[in-house]
Amino acid sequence: MKDESPVKVLITCTTENLDRISTCMDGIEVFATEDRDEMLTHIVDAEVAFVGYFDAEMLAKANKLQWIHSDSAGVEGKLFPDFVESNIPLTCTKGCFDNPGAEHAMACILIFNYRMDLCVRQQSQRRYPEWVLPTELRGKTIGIIGLGGIGRELARKARCLEMRVIGMTRQAYDLSDYVDELLLPDQLPQLLSESDFVVVCVPITPETEGLIGETELRQMKETAYLIDISGRDRLYDYQALVRALREDWIAGADLQSPELAPDSPLWDLDNLIISRFSANSVENHILCMDRFIENLRRYRQGEPLLGLVDKSAGY
Repeated sequence: MKDESPVKVLITCTTENLDRISTCMDGIEVFATEDRDEMLTHIVDAEVAFVGYFDAEMLAKANKLQWIHSDSAGVEGKLFPDFVESNIPLTCTKGCFDNPGAEHAMACILIFNYRMDLCVRQQSQRRYPEWVLPTELRGKTIGIIGLGGIGRELARKARCLEMRVIGMTRQAYDLSDYVDELLLPDQLPQLLSESDFVVVCVPITPETEGLIGETELRQMKETAYLIDISGRDRLYDYQALVRALREDWIAGADLQSPELAPDSPLWDLDNLIISRFSANSVENHILCMDRFIENLRRYRQGEPLLGLVDKSAGY
């Protein structure tokens, strides 16, 4: 049943174009703040919360909260036990990053395959790079760990370049239009050993934490590249990754590390590209805002919300 009463929306994150939310429909009262005390005051009466950070203290004060929207696709920081057990639905921006995430992975693949990273580094040294005749991507194998939205879109793009696509997912289902071979998690060694490019597209969950360590890196080809689309440090054993890149267990990597210390050894690796959160786009930011506004309309009309998170699964 349509509810005509005003909806109080609390926004606790830095969000562009806030006026779009305030003016998207009648009956919306928006309060935006990043001040902790103000958050705790206004969460008491909020029906909807658009959050970057959300914790147990905020939940305990949220007497009228009916729906929470996360400003990112990664929601692991918000899934504390009391919230997971609550009946309050959580939505996020999953699905909005499919194209920029896949494009970022393809950009890395092309850069590594044609050694453009080497050209850029040696240009700064005012010398021509060592010339090596490149091979084509056609016929090379890409192993995609995680066939969510980004993984499926990446598979589609890779097939356009006539690459062989291996995909790994928790559940076997038909992706014959995109994937040449579908593997389950216990078949990860096969994916690693056969792939020229390994792309990690999974969320951080108890099952994926520490996914890539020394054992996995040694299972990759010496000529293979590791590409991260997740931006989640806890998927990787960084000490093992440093060794793998220094000792040429693998040819190179792209890492979307959210934070590196100034003295991290990763900065000094010539075969590593550090591309913090670049699997994103200007268009994506607009799409993420469109998602929340559409969900706000759906919430007002009592329709199913987009981007619902399975809180028990973690994504």
